[in-house]
Amino acid sequence: MNESTLPLKLNNDHWTVTAITLTAFTDDIDTPVRKTELNLHRGQLGEKLEGNIFFLENEHDGNAYVIITDCPDNERAVLTVNDFTVEVNCGTNPVAIVPCKKGECYEACRTEYKIRMPIRPLISMSNTWGDRNGFSRVCEAFVIREIDKAAVLGLDVVQIDDGWQVGNTADPSILDSKNRRTFEDYFWQLNTERFPNGIRFLSDYAAKKGVKLGLWFAPDSRDHFARAERDIAILKNAYDNWGASFFKLDMYWIECDEDRDAFLSLLKAVYDFGDDVFVQIDVTTPARINYLCGREYGTIFVENRYTKWRTYYPNRTLKNLWLLSSCIPASKLQFELVNSGLNADCYEENDDFAPSKYDIDYLFASVMLSNPLFWMELQFLSDDNTEKLKNIIAFWHSYRDIFRNSDVSPIGEKPSGRSFTGFRIKNGNDQYALLFREATFSDSGVYVMPGNINRAEVLLSNADVSIETIGNALKATFSKPRSYAFIKLN
Repeated sequence: MNESTLPLKLNNDHWTVTAITLTAFTDDIDTPVRKTELNLHRGQLGEKLEGNIFFLENEHDGNAYVIITDCPDNERAVLTVNDFTVEVNCGTNPVAIVPCKKGECYEACRTEYKIRMPIRPLISMSNTWGDRNGFSRVCEAFVIREIDKAAVLGLDVVQIDDGWQVGNTADPSILDSKNRRTFEDYFWQLNTERFPNGIRFLSDYAAKKGVKLGLWFAPDSRDHFARAERDIAILKNAYDNWGASFFKLDMYWIECDEDRDAFLSLLKAVYDFGDDVFVQIDVTTPARINYLCGREYGTIFVENRYTKWRTYYPNRTLKNLWLLSSCIPASKLQFELVNSGLNADCYEENDDFAPSKYDIDYLFASVMLSNPLFWMELQFLSDDNTEKLKNIIAFWHSYRDIFRNSDVSPIGEKPSGRSFTGFRIKNGNDQYALLFREATFSDSGVYVMPGNINRAEVLLSNADVSIETIGNALKATFSKPRSYAFIKLN
């Protein structure tokens, strides 16, 4: 699809240029997608535009271009237009230019992104870090209980986060002059006090339950990943001898091209272990790989949100998936749900957006088009929440291959806590919609879809839902706020 090259020559002044900045560092920023729009005038743009993705759309003839740059966090591409000539400076990072039609830029962007993505199923995973007990509870008996509950729920993977190793990430002596953690060889030895029978014992136990095992790991970034061979060997040992094939990579930093290239080489080496390797790439703090660089590898662990710190709100997680899925395939992303039965006292009693006000299957539905992350200690889920999750997870298993192979795009209003919002799922000639009524005061909302719709069938919901088709729109009426509906369209 990359039929055009830079510089691009434009033919008239009727062009609108949109710069899209994809912001990582989600620990401090809750707006992952930002847009700036300028019009061409006398063949000039008038100023430089910074971003990661650029849309050029012509109002006169309907032609358009999408420009995608693969910049990590330490760089932003800069687009200029002078004398009708478009140039993009993105250093040594790759750039893709995709011709399309006006109004098709977002879809063209998602399609181009998929060209370098591996075709893998969506994965449901648990990670205990979300309950904010850190590594204090991590041990063999604790992980066994997590595996048991994952098997009951029907999850794919239980991931052991920080705490399986001898080293202590809370030890101030491992910090460098920039307050970044460093990892000597001893750090990654297995903590045999916590895991007396080793990790292979746990992966074998999990396999009998139909569950796989994952590990958290932090590659050492010092001196442009000079210890990469050691880190790859640690992960290879975990893969070969411990039965772990799901790795979350965290606490690294990318500050220059050499760092970028070394990290991409590390990722390639890990994926060379075998076809069953799955890597989550954390983008929650500065100087990471961002959303576009290295898109042939892994999924993106988008955000850390916690009920204990009152930073998790269902509407905001839904909003961030909604925003990012406009440009990036939802299947590339991993988004969290929490145990809504915990830490209700950390929120104001009258907060309409507090997690405890939502059904837990709603929380799962809000992230089920990505790779759902159970950001919790599973063993403490209530019986009622366990049953609700079992039902929707079983349903998700029957549709996840469709989700993975579909074009998923946001529809409705941007999630705000008071919106009617959702996603369109298009798989060849088949079409579905996942609709949400947030904590709205009205029970009915209208969702505009591309093309006319003749019939809509509700396949799953946590409410009584009626659907009316009106040309290219759906009017959905929900019996209660904070409800969802998964719908097949004809």
